[in-house]
Amino acid sequence: MLTRSAEYAVRALSLLALREGDSALHSAEIADALDLPPQFLTKILRRLKATDLVTSQRGRAGGFRLNRPADEISLLAVVRPFQDGLTGVECLLGQANCNDSDTCPLHDRLTGIRRSFHDLLAGTTLAEIAQRAVRTGATIPVSAHRRETDG
Repeated sequence: MLTRSAEYAVRALSLLALREGDSALHSAEIADALDLPPQFLTKILRRLKATDLVTSQRGRAGGFRLNRPADEISLLAVVRPFQDGLTGVECLLGQANCNDSDTCPLHDRLTGIRRSFHDLLAGTTLAEIAQRAVRTGATIPVSAHRRETDG
């Protein structure tokens, strides 16, 4: 349901939320920690900076950090710059124009799922992800590529 850019943005900012209060992280450090393509991640971080979610500073002691507390940043705010709406799912039955006025047999059910997904993103903050990761010992997942090659 998320674009790859939106997924990477959530993962990168979740990592920054885990390190909130620590020194800033360079995009290369974030890319390395999460096994993400560095140039692609840099573009994502620039867009997040343009939306005022992160701040950056050049130089050796520079890098990216959250621009406001993690408990004030919803996942919806992180995802929104990378999603054209939150549909993310084409018609499962292949109908070219599947919308509220021209529906397929599954449209109403998918609309409910999309609404629930939107509510989940709006109601979850980066701080909640970081707190849960610390509490459970979970980590922010590395990319599928690393998982496939490490096995």
